[in-house]
Amino acid sequence: MSNLKLESGALITRDARIALVELKNLVDRAVEKLRVAERESIGVAIGHGQDEDPLRTLQDAADALQSPSFEAAVSLAKEKMQSAVNWHLGLQRA
Repeated sequence: MSNLKLESGALITRDARIALVELKNLVDRAVEKLRVAERESIGVAIGHGQDEDPLRTLQDAADALQSPSFEAAVSLAKEKMQSAVNWHLGLQRA
């Protein structure tokens, strides 16, 4: 197999990893919002978080996971991953 084809496969695989990292970053941001909502809920429950709004923070996290950018990131990650899998399957068949 030529170096050019192998380099192409490496780039396709790298693109899949980058797409998954971008998706992970969006999920990590939602998780952080959820952690904040959890801390706010605890503060309210014990009477220390009277200025906090855990519902608003929780809704922000939920909205992030329903946003067009999140859906686009999921779609792109699926597409790039499938491209990488297909490329490697083609390599095994050759």
